[in-house]
Amino acid sequence: MEMHVRPSLVVLWLHFCCVSGKNQVEQSPPSLVVLEGENCTFQCNFTVSPFNNLRWYTQDTGRGLVSLITMTYGDNKKSNGRYTATVDATAKHSSLHITAAQLSDPAFYICVVGARCSPGTHTLYTNLHLEVVK
Repeated sequence: MEMHVRPSLVVLWLHFCCVSGKNQVEQSPPSLVVLEGENCTFQCNFTVSPFNNLRWYTQDTGRGLVSLITMTYGDNKKSNGRYTATVDATAKHSSLHITAAQLSDPAFYICVVGARCSPGTHTLYTNLHLEVVK
């Protein structure tokens, strides 16, 4: 019996968030399409200094936020299952690496940076999104 396997695609979206004033968070790429099983990475650059914590979240359509990884100023790298986040406080940069994308991964991925003693208003921008297709 001959089997035909069609690769599945995963599309990832990243959610943009910026803090008022000079403190900003910029994420990229805005969307990713990857084959099921492939690895992918989102980038997050920020101007918040010093920052208190950096959090990566995911949000499915119609659901609330789910925390993936929380990092503090002294952290360099943290993992949670197939998710690995790195942060470079000096370069003001973080990455979220997803290993072996799965059909259950489609969601918005959000980077949030908390400033120390710095009030601000959050404004939402274009979402970065993950979608898995067969």
